[in-house]
Amino acid sequence: MPEWIEATAPARIDLAGGTLDLWPLHVLHPGSVTVNLAVDLRARCRVRRGERGFRVTVSDLGYERVAREPAELLRDPRAALAGALLEALRIEGPRDIELTTDVPYGSGLGGSSALAVAMAAALAASSGAEFEGENRVPFLRDVETRVLGKPAGIQDYYPAISGGLHCLRFEPGDVRSERRDVDPSRWQRHMTLYDTGAVHSSGMNNWEIFRTRLEGDHVLATRLDEVGAAAREMADAAAGRDFRAMGDALRREWEARRRLAPVVSSPRIEAAIAAALSAGAWAGKACGAGGGGCVVVLSPLEKTPEVREALARLPDGRVLSVTPENRGVVVDSVA
Repeated sequence: MPEWIEATAPARIDLAGGTLDLWPLHVLHPGSVTVNLAVDLRARCRVRRGERGFRVTVSDLGYERVAREPAELLRDPRAALAGALLEALRIEGPRDIELTTDVPYGSGLGGSSALAVAMAAALAASSGAEFEGENRVPFLRDVETRVLGKPAGIQDYYPAISGGLHCLRFEPGDVRSERRDVDPSRWQRHMTLYDTGAVHSSGMNNWEIFRTRLEGDHVLATRLDEVGAAAREMADAAAGRDFRAMGDALRREWEARRRLAPVVSSPRIEAAIAAALSAGAWAGKACGAGGGGCVVVLSPLEKTPEVREALARLPDGRVLSVTPENRGVVVDSVA
């Protein structure tokens, strides 16, 4: 085995239909679609055979934990994902695991799922196995659900595994993934990503919506239908590379999504979207479950510089420099 195995996986921007990727919400809302795009903010995991148990290091947090068994890691929230993956993959023998990420914490960009994909791929490779293909999505969903203690959606794993633009169509007993390469330069002329600087909690926000819907709230059911309708419009517009139509779908998605629950929006999110619209953007929406994190904005190419300048003037956040990413998880040997 090489001294280190390194795997990286991209985060994603969700464009429409999030939350409906949670089972059984898409069963209750037939025709559900989720659309997302991989970007070049990547999560990284380095693994090698260890000498003294299982060591997990997160240099961004100044964190290190050594355990004799993976079960011990599961009791520590900062190492629980590593512990759950070690158990699920049945990794035998000590391992050194080093984790880093480009994805801002609590950004709504699927950073934890990108890290799960990178870690699973690196751990599997360290045992001479492969961890490839979208058939591994149910495995990843179950591992993260165990760690979260709440249902995990599945949309984040697809861009992390294979990059590009994904349209996920939910059918009874199946998920049909339509993946396309994108032209990064064209997307960059229309898309802006703004970090509000406030951390969001995807598990709590989605859980509130999930619980309320399963309790039979008819108003929420209608709003989820509206989210689904906007997501289908987004899928059609993305397939036709029609950015103006994508902007219209993004606006309708956000109008429906912000009415799902009070926790979805926030003053910083509203301020960012208002600033972008005033500068000529077509639309903006919170990424992930909302409540904080990032806002994605679509605008006419001639207005995009003004949109970015308007967002840069806001006091609390920052415009993030991102590029759409057609590569998914990558595994390399490192000397």
